[in-house]
Amino acid sequence: MKKLLSLTAFLLISGCATTDNLGDLGKRFDDIKKIETLFFNQMPLPKDARISSDKSLILGEGDNWAGRIELSSSMEPLEASAFFAREYPKHNWQLISSTKAKLSILVFTNSTRTLTLEITEGGPLAAKSMIVMTVAPKVQNQAVPDLKK
Repeated sequence: MKKLLSLTAFLLISGCATTDNLGDLGKRFDDIKKIETLFFNQMPLPKDARISSDKSLILGEGDNWAGRIELSSSMEPLEASAFFAREYPKHNWQLISSTKAKLSILVFTNSTRTLTLEITEGGPLAAKSMIVMTVAPKVQNQAVPDLKK
């Protein structure tokens, strides 16, 4: 009787999983792999960083991508800030601005892009720090609007 109940429960639970849900999981996995590939080649991340694919958006591919990546880490926010400030210059990113507070913001540039990092404390049940990375093409020779008009 116990085996029959277990089998029935298994069938009911597995019957609730649709191929749409499996397709969504596959897409999320593909999204995470795409993000990881971009970072592996260009931008180091803390060893334990976990990318949140449902809160991240990548536009473009290869060296011409832009987007917003949200990730979490077990590093304290100040430790995470120090990691990025130490590691990114090794990968041709120049730190141009840094603010360390409850919300720490680091701004980097390289020859073609800008990167803004926002680092905050995680919640009581979350990782120690939450990190939002925004990557965009570097704007060159942009005209400044005339405020006198």
